[in-house]
Formats: sequence, structure tokens, C-alpha cells
Amino acid sequence: MSMKKAKIYAVIGSLFLSLNVAYAADLVVWEDIGKAHGIEKAVAQFEKENNCKVILKDSDYVGHLTAYEKAVKDGSQIPDVLMLPADRVGSAAKDGLIAPLSFMKNEEQKYLQSSISAFTYQGNIYAVPRSMETMVVYYNQDLIKYPFEHFEDYYKLSKELKAKGKYGIIGKWDFIYFAYGFLKGYDGYIFGKNADGSLNPKDLGLATDNAVKAATYLAQVCKDILPKSVLGNDGFGEIENLFNTGKAAAVITGPWELETFAKSGINYGVAPLPRMPNGKFMTPFLGFRGYAITAKSSNKALAEKFLKFINQTKYALERYQSILELPPIHEILTNPLINNDDFANAIAVQALNAEPIPSIPEMALVWDPMNAAISDIVTGKTSAENALNNAKSQIQSAIDGNSSASQKDQNEEKETTSPDLDESIATEDTAASDNEDSLAHSSEALESDANDGVSNDETVSHDQDENVDEAFSVEVENAPTEATKSDDTSSKSEDTATTENKKTEEKKSVSLDSLDFG
Repeated sequence: MSMKKAKIYAVIGSLFLSLNVAYAADLVVWEDIGKAHGIEKAVAQFEKENNCKVILKDSDYVGHLTAYEKAVKDGSQIPDVLMLPADRVGSAAKDGLIAPLSFMKNEEQKYLQSSISAFTYQGNIYAVPRSMETMVVYYNQDLIKYPFEHFEDYYKLSKELKAKGKYGIIGKWDFIYFAYGFLKGYDGYIFGKNADGSLNPKDLGLATDNAVKAATYLAQVCKDILPKSVLGNDGFGEIENLFNTGKAAAVITGPWELETFAKSGINYGVAPLPRMPNGKFMTPFLGFRGYAITAKSSNKALAEKFLKFINQTKYALERYQSILELPPIHEILTNPLINNDDFANAIAVQALNAEPIPSIPEMALVWDPMNAAISDIVTGKTSAENALNNAKSQIQSAIDGNSSASQKDQNEEKETTSPDLDESIATEDTAASDNEDSLAHSSEALESDANDGVSNDETVSHDQDENVDEAFSVEVENAPTEATKSDDTSSKSEDTATTENKKTEEKKSVSLDSLDFG
């Protein structure tokens, strides 16, 4: 063998060796894009304590399940742990993509009950709650002194600023996730409920008269005040740019933007969403992100140990401080660092008036038709009535088709069953779950959360829920409306000004330990 060939073989051999080392890693963990740094310290400590190697990768978490399925098909490296939104749990569990987490039966008391419910499918918990999210208003305090209680005031300000080459309040309202606050504020809904409180996928409320009214109003808002540059897939970056550069006075978006806004140097505040023209609050989705173990993982026992480890109070708090996404963990929510955090309080307040994203499998059939419908509505391509009815028909047909297919599968399963998944899960070593201590304080004071908070099966009553009104006033701090500003200026006496200043200087806080956002 020539020296040249020997060198080539040596190089090839080293490449194969490096690949084998990578594939022989004890655990592969997928985090959300740009968020891996939030758990790096915990990962390093876990590796040290467990004498293992964790390969940590980050990518858009919404695509984790799809990427995992692709990896299984093409034989490439699959994750042991991935992230997913709560609304994907039902379909992922039904399709056998993720494994039930038996250890969570002993851990669930440390989390908000609504987050546990969101990740539960047919009695099994399929993910460890990582963070909670809902829409809030970020406002530029140099352009808006006080956040408004009524959307119409933002609307009026937006028209005034538009005439000066700037924008008032903006949002990604051509996507149903961001537009749902308008629909629900007018009593539109996705799925109705059965007598037992469970969701009824046959009852679609996306094209009711109230939903049409909401979408028609949204279309007018977008036509009057929303820059066209924020529409479409490229609009997300444009919204960030407009707010970060001071060209937009306010934006309605979620907690994932906080880190970006904080780094921009903009003088911003955070507040709950305002009331709609009908007097009811905008009611956005309440979502949860979670860590799940893949069904094909060959390291389930270690993966379970990892999930328990990184959601310990110490590491969950470090993660929040790093990526600013709030963990739905009782001990975190009672921590003084969180209770004194204006942003965390704004999220908590808004969560009182948000609706959990449905996690039944049928929810996966809603997104695409509704995104298309909302986009057509706000861009003026068709009327709200036509677009919503068309979307409803598509969704209903898809649900009916899935129901027929599901019934056929069930009949076939009666003849032939495959216990492979259950057996592989049953053989995993779950003894470690008995060694974790429960959070002591959650057994007493925090057990009352389920009674004090909003039930997971009930919609918040805007007119009767005093907690929502009181909580909103904490953030709004008696802000004057546009109508008040336009009153006779003689009414603005020094005494009034002094009173207003005193009110805005008062710092009230929402007690997060008394909340459970179901």
C-alpha cells in the first residue's frame, strides 16, 4: 500500500470514528432556536453528575416533530428529547411519536395544573412543562406614557401617528395565533364543549356571527393602521424592526420577543391586552411549551432523569433569567425575583384572561385553513363571512375524514395489536422518579391554586371576573384615554395632575402564587 493511500484511509477512518463518537452520545437534546444557552449550565452539571455526554442542538421548536419524523425515516441521528407546543401533544401521542412520562405522576404537583392538563392525552402526561406564553402589549414609553385600557384608543393614536410617518399599535394579525384575541373577544371560539367539559371537535365556533363581526373589525383595523410590510412570513422580523427602531409605538406579541426588545435599548413597558369596542377584553391563547421524550429514544431512562434535572427550581430560574420565558412552576412563581418582575407579572395578569390552546388531535387541522382565512380577510381578498365559512368547511371535512380513518384503525387494532411501544416503555428504569423530593410548599398554600384560579374547562367571564379588571388596572395604572385627553384642557388642574402622578408612582404587584391559569 502506498503512503498516499495509507493517509487517505487514515483520514477516512478518523471521519468514521468521529461519526461513531457523535452517534454513541448518551443523550441528544433539541432546544428552541436561539435558546440553548438557557440550559447550558444545567446540561454541563448533568453531564458531570451522570458521567454522560449530551449533544445539545437548537432549531425552531415548532418543527421538531416534523424533523424527528424525517430523521426516523432517513436513518439520521434522532433526538431523545425534543420540544413541542401543547397543541401538538394530542396528535403526537396518537401517532406514537412521543412516549408517556410515568414519572410525571409524582412530579405534577410542582407545576400549574393547567400546564399539566395541556400536556395530558387520554390520561397520560406526555411532556414536562417548560414555559408558558400569551400575548401582551409592549409599548414605547417615549411615545405612549400610559398603556390604554381600550383598543379604540390605540386605534386613534395609530391613525394620528400614521399621518406623521409612524405607526401606533401593530401585530402579526394575518395569523390566527395572533388574531385569536380579537375573535375570542367577540365570543368566537374554536371548539365547543360537551356536558362533561371536554372539547367537542364537532362544534366549531370559527364562523359564528360573533366571529364574523370580530374578523370584519380586524380587517378594518389592518386596512387603517397596519403596515403592509408586516404581513406574510417576512413580517415577523419587520415587526421587531419597527418597534426596536421607535417607528411603532406598541406591538402585541408574546414573551419570546422580550429578550430582543430588552437588548434593543428601547424604553418599553409591558401591559395586558386592552378591551375591544364591545367592552370585553381581547382574549388571546394561553400556550405552553414542553420537553418530550421521543418514542424511538433508546435512552428513555436517562432522558427522564435529564428532564427532572433541568426543571429543578435552580435551573428553571436560571433558564428564565437567561431566555425570559416563564416556567409554570409553583416555586418559581412564588420566588421574589419573579414576583417583582414587571414582565412576569404582565404575563400572569394576561393569563387570567387567556384561553388554553386546545390540545386535542383535531387542533392540528385548524391552523392551516384558519391562517389562510385570516390572511385573506386582513388583506381584503374576501369577506370575513366567506373566508371563515370556507375555513370551517375545510376543518370540518378534515375532522370527519380523520374520524372515519380513526374508527377504521380501531377496528383493525382489535384484530392485531402491537405492544412494542408499551413494552419498551414498561421496561425502562423509572426508579429515579422515587428519589426526587417534592416541593414542600406546594402541598399546602399552593394546593389552593386550583380553587382560586381559572378552571381549565371554563371560559373567563369578562363582565363578572373582578380579578381581571383589578389586575388590568395594576398595569394600566389609571391611564387617561384619548377621549380624556381631548377634553377641555381647563379641567387638567394641578391637583388632578398631582393625583395622577401619585397613582402612577404606586407600585402594585400581582401575587403569582395565587394564580393557576386553567
